[in-house]
Amino acid sequence: MLRFRFSPLRSAALLAGAFVGIRVLYRVAFSGASGGGLLLLDLPRLPLDGPFNHIALFGPVTTGGLGNAALSALPFALVILGFGVLNALVDVRRFFARGANRGPLRALSRSLVIAWATFPALIDAVRRVRTASALRGERSAPALLVPVFEQTVERALGLAASMESRGFAATRAAAGECEKPVVMTDAALGFEGERWHLEGLTLDLAPGTLTVIAGSTGSGKTSLLHSMSGLFQHFAGGTQHGSIEVGGADRAATPPRETAGFVGLVTQNVRLSFVAETVPDEIGFALAVRGIAPVLVEQRVREVAERLGIEHLLGRGTSELSAGEASLVAIGAALVNQPILLLVDEPLADLDTPARERVVQVLDRLAHETQVCVVVAEHNTREWSNSADAWLELRGARVHALGPGERPSALVAAEQAAQQGQSTLTTPATGPAGPLASIRHLTVLHGRERAVDDVSLDLYAGDLVALEGRNGAGKSSLLRAIALSATRGSVLVAGRDVAQLRPRYRRTAVALVPENFDDLLFAVTVAEECRRADRRLKPPAGKGTGIGTALRFANLLGLGTMAEAAHLMWRHPRDLSAGERLCLVMAIQLAAEPRVLLVDEPTRGLDPQARAIVAAALVRASSDTSAVLFATHDRDFARSLATKTVIMAAGLLTEPEPVRS
Repeated sequence: MLRFRFSPLRSAALLAGAFVGIRVLYRVAFSGASGGGLLLLDLPRLPLDGPFNHIALFGPVTTGGLGNAALSALPFALVILGFGVLNALVDVRRFFARGANRGPLRALSRSLVIAWATFPALIDAVRRVRTASALRGERSAPALLVPVFEQTVERALGLAASMESRGFAATRAAAGECEKPVVMTDAALGFEGERWHLEGLTLDLAPGTLTVIAGSTGSGKTSLLHSMSGLFQHFAGGTQHGSIEVGGADRAATPPRETAGFVGLVTQNVRLSFVAETVPDEIGFALAVRGIAPVLVEQRVREVAERLGIEHLLGRGTSELSAGEASLVAIGAALVNQPILLLVDEPLADLDTPARERVVQVLDRLAHETQVCVVVAEHNTREWSNSADAWLELRGARVHALGPGERPSALVAAEQAAQQGQSTLTTPATGPAGPLASIRHLTVLHGRERAVDDVSLDLYAGDLVALEGRNGAGKSSLLRAIALSATRGSVLVAGRDVAQLRPRYRRTAVALVPENFDDLLFAVTVAEECRRADRRLKPPAGKGTGIGTALRFANLLGLGTMAEAAHLMWRHPRDLSAGERLCLVMAIQLAAEPRVLLVDEPTRGLDPQARAIVAAALVRASSDTSAVLFATHDRDFARSLATKTVIMAAGLLTEPEPVRS
């Protein structure tokens, strides 16, 4: 039965329109666009030299020339639109997926599946980058091409890795041995040309156990997890020495798609791994690519949904899920093949307290009631204290197995350092009696739903206000509305209406570090990011402190001099650890020295030591002339740092409650 879906048609229409526009611009740029009609522009013709002397740039632009250019693009644009109509009525990816498993066009079909599923990511990347450019005050269109390209490639890679780990295009299936989920013997992991490595890996994980891998940011938790999934060796370009066997299969010789029948994987960013538009299709994908009859796939999907308590999500689209719901759906997709080994990467990072408890309970039951070997890589260790059977800590390029009751020493030391550091943090003295920022009657609509419902809030100089609430309560929508001026309501900062400020100076009033802070990284080196921030927005005369973004970044990391941060300056921003990237984006947004700094989920994906660094940075950002409002699920972080807390629920905000004196 046909089911019309508007999203593919909309995406195809946007791509078709963009193709026509690019074709017209191409004609204008190369030899102009003349061809009768009214003369619109008489651009000078600029012939090129050397081997390109047969090419000239620009020239006269007429209405007839523009029309001819647009008409020449129409045939291909109509083909794009036709595919959009087809995909709106029928999920074309299913036909490509069948061809990827059998037949003479397997390689072509695999490429088409990835390309077809990645295209919506291109549209989404353009939307996200436009928002990020507004938050950074960027106006250069060419500068936006790099992040659009990087985000699209990131989505394509995430999609390809997800399909690989779920058995897409597998020509054979390895048989797994339930008694030997994971056996490592003197194994070592690394990347050629990089200093990072893990060695001396000797592990023997049993069925029916839950093992937690702990360690500081960048220690290799994800790499160790993916050495078990096979993505490290067969997808990420990592090298393995020694022996790693998963379910009896040699991991070095067996790609992930061949062990998908007994190895389930939940990646750190589950939304990047979603391959389907609806929850049932997402959960059942691994069965569908094996050619299982649809009626059996539907039955198995319902069984998994009932086990996880997410039957109510089966009528939803994957783009409509909250962070907690998305995590549970990703777990369901990993369980649909009834694996003997389940690998989960930081499942609690995006979740509120009730959702964390639910995910822990689900994984606890899977391990101890259904005898699945569950391995979790995680920063948040407290929630697993009553469920974990074994703890592994990464330190000094080695894995250390901890005894009963023993906690990871690196995390204990980091937590103690964080507590000592936060105990010495002093909140700046409150400024004048009047509010520094007055937020009045902000309302944000997502379709017909009120994500933010007539919210009013005052922020005072020296405030460090924690914004708490469940997933989907409206916290991110509120922060974005404050930074980008919602159409309903007003934001006054130091007496200035933010909506009336020119984009160049808006960030001197309010700046936002969004939850997906990677969106604000536009350059290919850290040094260029810092130079761009200093170049694009200079503080008004008399306001700046003279500190450059690079030095501010080093200070946020706790490095006293630029020499100590020199090794980071020439790295690609996305190659930094999560904590380092967050500090870089904070430094970029603080370049304008905003009166109000907004930060969405500042502790997401960070170890305790990195959280302490971020806490100190937030305190420095609040002063007798500025305030900070940060949204968080980390209640301990909020209570140890905030001067006030407000709670958001269903788009509504409570009155601020004092936390610290």
